[in-house]
Amino acid sequence: MSVGEMLLGARERAGKSLEDVAAVTKIRPSILAAMEEDDFSHCGGSVYARGQLRSIASVIGIDPDELVRAYDTQE
Repeated sequence: MSVGEMLLGARERAGKSLEDVAAVTKIRPSILAAMEEDDFSHCGGSVYARGQLRSIASVIGIDPDELVRAYDTQE
């Protein structure tokens, strides 16, 4: 399962929209949507992407360390 699939699945299970997650994380919905499609080019680099993944994970209820590990192996 890709990082994008993990994000999308967890967000849907949490019953949150992209706008809901954006309101808490301050990450634009368009960037969140791109991340769910495994496009991390809008994140500002790997360091920022990891931080954004950690923020998103806390909102959608998944383990941030697991998500970052998956990102690091996928990258």
